[in-house]
Amino acid sequence: MTGRQLYEQALVLLGLEAENVPHLEEMAPGCINQMLYDRNYEQNALLRAQGDEAALTGCVPAAGLDSLEEEIPYDERFVQECFPYGLAALLIAEDDRTMFNWLISEYQQHAAYYAPCTETIIRGMEE
Repeated sequence: MTGRQLYEQALVLLGLEAENVPHLEEMAPGCINQMLYDRNYEQNALLRAQGDEAALTGCVPAAGLDSLEEEIPYDERFVQECFPYGLAALLIAEDDRTMFNWLISEYQQHAAYYAPCTETIIRGMEE
């Protein structure tokens, strides 16, 4: 998924037309880079679960996305299901706090789905 595709999905969530909010497009790469940094933990957990230890990012490259035409370097499904809510929330944060609160809640819930679980051995209680 490219940054542009993600941006377009975020605009749909906000009910906005791209030509009416050109200032948001300028903000989008920075917001996407912030989400890449914030969700690096989940991305690495996905890579570990897929057995791809060699691809672990450890940390997001400092440059991140330079333009919306670039591919987002994270798991496609993770980005599709989670990132539109986060981007929409970041783009609308100063204008509509109610919408921001709903979107950021959805973003966090979708990201939590990809958060790794820790296996714990459950021991039976003796009577």
